[in-house]
Amino acid sequence: MSDKNLCNRIAGAIAGMVLGDAFGVPGELWPRAKVRERFGTIDTFLDGPEDNIVACYFKAGHYTDDSAQAFVVLQALLDYKTVPPVRVLADRLIEWVKSMNGFEINLLGPSSKTSLLAHSEGRDPSPQLKTALTNGAAMRIAPVGCIVGADDPEFLAETVARISVVTHGTDVALAGASMVAQAVASAVAGKSWDEMAADALRAHDCALAKGEPTWAASIARRFELALREMPKLTDEETFSRWVYDILGTGTMTSESVSAALAIAWYCREPMRCAKLCANLGGDTDTIGAMATAICGAAVGLDAFDPETVRYLEETNGLDFRAMAERIVALRSEFRLGGV
Repeated sequence: MSDKNLCNRIAGAIAGMVLGDAFGVPGELWPRAKVRERFGTIDTFLDGPEDNIVACYFKAGHYTDDSAQAFVVLQALLDYKTVPPVRVLADRLIEWVKSMNGFEINLLGPSSKTSLLAHSEGRDPSPQLKTALTNGAAMRIAPVGCIVGADDPEFLAETVARISVVTHGTDVALAGASMVAQAVASAVAGKSWDEMAADALRAHDCALAKGEPTWAASIARRFELALREMPKLTDEETFSRWVYDILGTGTMTSESVSAALAIAWYCREPMRCAKLCANLGGDTDTIGAMATAICGAAVGLDAFDPETVRYLEETNGLDFRAMAERIVALRSEFRLGGV
């Protein structure tokens, strides 16, 4: 694949992450019925409502903590050309949290908050890591799929595990994050959706053994169920309701990653994906960030509406192609010590 095509797909992944994240703000962590009652159908960027205690901090078009943490991790990887020590990742995430007053306001997920507080206070975070079942590791991992090649799921899973252990160390958290990163990596490589699914399932199995064993439901089995059911769920509203009722859309990794994978495979187009996620109910911005990153990588930035790209870049002070160019340069240099 040419560097130009690679850059286009990587830029699409980053733009998709920001698009899904920002579009999902208004109804974040509200029940599906409340989203419908308040907004009808969300079909544009909206401010977070004042009475949404999670979304109220974000204005229309702005990304949330999902993309913000992804960019902190990405910058660390660019600076070190490997996964830096846990202390470095922790300090950089803590610096970002403090800049947002994030330990005081309702910004972080529970696992990330307790782990980063432990790091910041000089306490051992391992008790929190061993029980972290929520989606903080998966929500910020899309850039790793842009950096790491698609054909070595063991290397990808090890990379994900070394990054994630700053806040998450369970089997389900690492497996879910690895599936998202692998799906992005395989999409960046230009693979078919069937090939991407097979790759994501392999990454799941590689990562599962790297984490603390838990009782969490299998994301791999839920994803396989979704793939089997999709041909029957041809109406978008029926599919969306099925995801909400059967897979779940809460903050648990086993729910939100399963939902994100199912929606990405169903929609395949970034804006359609972002809109479906925003109207889903539940952890809409996180599911949107993960799912739409996959769709964006699959189609590339050239397939996005140029006005949407311009709006997101100007609103957030970003340049998706410039970021992608830096990632392309990193890909040939990225290494893991001991692997």
